[in-house]
Amino acid sequence: MPFDDDYSIFGDDFRLPPSPFQRFPDRSISSRRRREPISREAIVTAAIQLLDAHGLAALSMRRLAEELGTGAASLYWHVANKDGLLDLVMDEVIGEGKVPDPDPEHWQEQVKQIARDQRAASLRHPWLVRVSIGRIPMGPNALRYTERILAILRAGGVPAQLAVQGYLLLIATVNGFTIDETGVDDSAPAAGPPAPRDPDSLQETADMARDYIASLPSSLFPTMTDLADEFALASPEERFELLIDIFVDGLSRHVAEAGR
Repeated sequence: MPFDDDYSIFGDDFRLPPSPFQRFPDRSISSRRRREPISREAIVTAAIQLLDAHGLAALSMRRLAEELGTGAASLYWHVANKDGLLDLVMDEVIGEGKVPDPDPEHWQEQVKQIARDQRAASLRHPWLVRVSIGRIPMGPNALRYTERILAILRAGGVPAQLAVQGYLLLIATVNGFTIDETGVDDSAPAAGPPAPRDPDSLQETADMARDYIASLPSSLFPTMTDLADEFALASPEERFELLIDIFVDGLSRHVAEAGR
């Protein structure tokens, strides 16, 4: 995705007013009012590579400058600070998402696929959900992403308020699922990239929970002991598919009620 300030992804002649949430570099502090040889695109790309390889705790402006073979001061010509850099990083990753054109007959499946793709992005970039906390994404990629998802919901007959709230809840739902799934501790020293969850380890943990629950006195815990085998489900994919089924089915029910 391009990093041009004119938001050229929307068209050659399009201009957006600056977002109130965007952090701009203070170039007045530089006596050399010119661009450094390094580009903003290169900075963002390097930051994503560093985050993917070592996690959020490893990212600092100094370390990023070292990765790029330059000084930290050179970075500040292009980004305001670390938070400003993370704004750009987040928007670039959002730009990886491919939202299809609205298909009113299949809007529910389209929403489910968007959720799957968002989860996949969070698994590729385990730091992403934590970076998103407290941020209001208003970069060009985020705006286009939001526009296309809302277009799908509206084409499917979702009322205006429910479309906006449903979209925001969808993002929050997937984030809530994947923040537990990625399991990154950002306060710990960054010794290397986050290790993926081992399926065998997940199953072992689930089996331990099942066995423990089955061992409880059935006179005190009749329902739990009766359902003990169900606690052995350890497939994140199966749980996620159930989650988005419940979410979209509930959204559809609200759409039907609004149309009455």
